[in-house]
Amino acid sequence: MIIVEPAAERKWRAFKSYAKENILIFASLAAVVLGIVLGVVLRTYVILTDEQQEYIKFPGEILKRMLQFVSVPLITTSVTLGVAGLSINTSRHIALRATFYFTISTVVAVTIGLTLAIIIKPGAVNHLGQDVTGSNTDSSTIDALLDLGRNMVPPDFLQACFQQYQTDKPQVFEGSNSSQNYTADVPRGHYVDGANTLGLIAFAFVLGLAINSLKKKKENVLVLVAKAINDITKAAVNLILRFLPVGVFFMITTRVLEVRDWQTTVNLGKLIAVILTGLIIHGVIVLPMIYILVTRQNPLKVIRGVSPALLTALLIASSSATQPHTLSCCLENNKIDGRIVRFMLPIGTNVNMDGSALYEAAATVFIAQLSHIYLDVTQLFTIGLAAAIASVGAAGIPATGAVTTLFVLTAVGLPVRDAALLVVTEWLLDRFNTVINVLGDCIGVSLVHEMSRQELEKMDKEDMETGRILNKRQEMAQGEKVMGESAAPSTTK
Repeated sequence: MIIVEPAAERKWRAFKSYAKENILIFASLAAVVLGIVLGVVLRTYVILTDEQQEYIKFPGEILKRMLQFVSVPLITTSVTLGVAGLSINTSRHIALRATFYFTISTVVAVTIGLTLAIIIKPGAVNHLGQDVTGSNTDSSTIDALLDLGRNMVPPDFLQACFQQYQTDKPQVFEGSNSSQNYTADVPRGHYVDGANTLGLIAFAFVLGLAINSLKKKKENVLVLVAKAINDITKAAVNLILRFLPVGVFFMITTRVLEVRDWQTTVNLGKLIAVILTGLIIHGVIVLPMIYILVTRQNPLKVIRGVSPALLTALLIASSSATQPHTLSCCLENNKIDGRIVRFMLPIGTNVNMDGSALYEAAATVFIAQLSHIYLDVTQLFTIGLAAAIASVGAAGIPATGAVTTLFVLTAVGLPVRDAALLVVTEWLLDRFNTVINVLGDCIGVSLVHEMSRQELEKMDKEDMETGRILNKRQEMAQGEKVMGESAAPSTTK
């Protein structure tokens, strides 16, 4: 007897499963609403001193410190493991093409996010005559570029965990006469507080290359240690995220108490417009253009074939959960070689996060603009690199949009007070980010497949030759066995 589950019960069970999987997002959104309500009530009916506001701010500060504590080991171990695991059991040309595509698409996505955020300035507040910078220095572009190179090669790994190099140009008194004083800009370098994220990433990259050059890299102790630290850090992040709704609640309450107008709401709308514009540019123009320039073929066929996977990504907002459907679309609809799909798709799902990287870069600049912080060339480069790495390093962590932006902010040394506002946009933007993530993977798989036809044919021929040799060996072994049995003396009396 077949028991048919009622439609109402089936929908209710599906809803409970969906709510359980996204409980963190729902709790964070509830924390945002309650934080706004509490902040408005306190501003309207209660007069709080600065000391009391500091008490309200304390839980949010604890959340910031915990995320800052785990950001360095998470990002560095992710880079080390990613570079150390580049070598795969397939054609070297295919692996290099896949790596090059992942790198280029991520860099372009980050550049689009930074460029739109800098031009449109979604976090800028119109205060005439205000020119606030992040420091009291007046470093030139050349000094900033030189500092970029110095920080990428830190003299001490431990020092790079908490200090970075910076060149200032203080006004130095040179001399005077009866009517004039003379000053001159003298460059002076020194170390300032804040993790040297560039140096740590460069160190992790070189370490990964060194491990990759070893023959027994999978058995290398450093790989095992890095993987263990990465897994432990991700587990710690998942534990910390249980505190996320509490920290967000107090961050939002503090923000409402401190804000003097509702310009921030308008700025959030601008941020959403900036990110959606960037995603459209990347998904509709950049990715198809890359495919056309490389393959000279129509990308609409590829997009049409994977459209069911894109719809799934829009609905469930998870690249990992969409992966089985994406794999099926690439194999069955677009007829892509299974060796390319099964190699690139799992890697791309965890590494090639174009939409997430674009979001994190734009959101970081948005937070800096809200805090009236001027970003120089070094900081912009660091934000772009940290956003690209964080989009990879935080793979598998729930609420990745807002959380990885917190990682980038703490890694670059920017204030995270206003980052709690991003939770408001998380539910909407994360879905469109995921669509671009999946589309980037599918375009990359199709592109590498078209470029690797000769290698695939060569591999097929080698497999056929290997199969023939094995068949001959089996036939020879079977013939020798038969001859041995026939030549054996009979034991029958």
